[in-house]
Amino acid sequence: MRLRRASIADIPFLMSTERQPGYDRLVGRFTEQEHIANLADATAAYQIALGDDGHGLGFVFFRDLDDAHNNLYIKRVIVAAPDQGVGTAMMRLALDWAFSEAGAQRIWLTHLPENLRARALYTKLGFQQEGVLRHAYGKTDGTRGDLMQMSLLKSEWAEIRVREIQIGLD
Repeated sequence: MRLRRASIADIPFLMSTERQPGYDRLVGRFTEQEHIANLADATAAYQIALGDDGHGLGFVFFRDLDDAHNNLYIKRVIVAAPDQGVGTAMMRLALDWAFSEAGAQRIWLTHLPENLRARALYTKLGFQQEGVLRHAYGKTDGTRGDLMQMSLLKSEWAEIRVREIQIGLD
C-alpha cells in the first residue's frame, strides 16, 4: 500500500467511496462541488491509499495544513472495504505523512460516539480521547449529536512507531 495526494481526477473515487451504505450517517459525504473546493484549498489534503495494483482503497482528508500551531485536523477517514485491515495500514501511512511531511505536532479528529469501528481504530493507533463536543453535529435526521474529540501527538506517534518496528509491524 502507498499514499498519494488526490487530484480532480479522483473525485469519482472519493464520492463513490463515501457513498457506501451507512457512511453518510457515520462520516458524512461531500458534494462534487465541495470536493472540488477542498482539492483547490491549499490548507487541505486528501491522501488516497492505493493497493499494489494501483486501485484506490480509501482516503484520509486533512484540514488546517496552515495551522500556526501545527495542529492538523482529520476531517474524514473512509475505506472502500471495511474490516479488512485497510484502515489501520492507511492511517499509519497517513499519520507518517502528516507528522514527517506536513509538519504536524498534533493531529486531532472527531467521531460520533456510535461509530465504534472508528473509535477502535483511533485508539489502536494511539489517539487519546480529549472530551465530548456536546450537540456539535447535525445529523441527517435533523437531530443533534455529540462528537468525541481525540488527538495524537508527534512524540506519541514516534514512540508507537518505534515499538511497531521492534515487533515487526512496519
